[in-house]
Amino acid sequence: MVNWIEMARDRIARDGAVVRASLVGVRGSAPREAGAMMLISTTDIWQTIGGGSLEFEVMAKARAMLAAPPTPWARQVISAALGPDMGQCCGGHVKVLLERFGVDEEAELVVLEGCRRIAHPFAGTAPPVDAGDAEIGPDVGGPDVGGPDAGGPDASWSVFVAPVAQPGRPLFLYGAGHIGRALAPHLAALQLDLHWVDIEDSRYPVRIPNGVTRVVASDPTVIAAHAPADAIHLVITHNHALDEALCHRILSGSGFARLGLIGSATKAARFRSRLAKAGIAPQVLDRLVCPVGLPEITGKQPARVALSIAAGVAIWQQELDEGH
Repeated sequence: MVNWIEMARDRIARDGAVVRASLVGVRGSAPREAGAMMLISTTDIWQTIGGGSLEFEVMAKARAMLAAPPTPWARQVISAALGPDMGQCCGGHVKVLLERFGVDEEAELVVLEGCRRIAHPFAGTAPPVDAGDAEIGPDVGGPDVGGPDAGGPDASWSVFVAPVAQPGRPLFLYGAGHIGRALAPHLAALQLDLHWVDIEDSRYPVRIPNGVTRVVASDPTVIAAHAPADAIHLVITHNHALDEALCHRILSGSGFARLGLIGSATKAARFRSRLAKAGIAPQVLDRLVCPVGLPEITGKQPARVALSIAAGVAIWQQELDEGH
């Protein structure tokens, strides 16, 4: 996965400075959980802390920091009641840490880029530091990120510990044709650890979404054989024989989280029959989802097919995160 420091350095090189906004405190109902973050430059944003009036206000304050004369490790904290202060229907209370990073801070960011977790100070001019294996969340008296009152805005913390990269569940997308090209950006937006596999470099678009690993393999089944046991697999190649070989390799391997195959009901029946004859046990074969995607989204246009598959993957992602 692309980490936030890599994206911040890209914006420093382009725009001179960037602001990281971190949702470090949440009490009650809020659009995002504590730990959510975004980067704000003068020209764009990366990621989100939930949208709406809160994000609009945070972006305005961040760009005011970018327009001000630079000071070392400039930062500020915003505390807001979402109903009274922001006019949002969710009635929670949040705390947002803004940190400005420019050319003078980049050298330190380069050092921190290889860290697992960073401790972000709430005040003063000290730089963030490597937090090692410290718990993610506030350092004093607060619960972990993800608790019911994670990061209560009134706690007296001095730093917030956050990961440099949020590792996503591995997903292997086989095929860079028109469906794969339409699908990859949606999967990348789901913050999956996306490995996009095809047999030739020329099959990929010129621009690959951020955070996506392009894997060129003359035999994609070799890649499938070495995928982690918790991976999701989507088989949508240009070749039915390759599709079948991939499905056989994944189903006969040491384990997988989910397996989706693009195709019609006729293709599904043919593949199930052939894979059963090839020795795939019925209980394993039952885990092959074909056609992959949501049946409620119909049509064969690449955009519709991609949305259908991405929506199905989002459901799988949620089920797996909940332990189902």
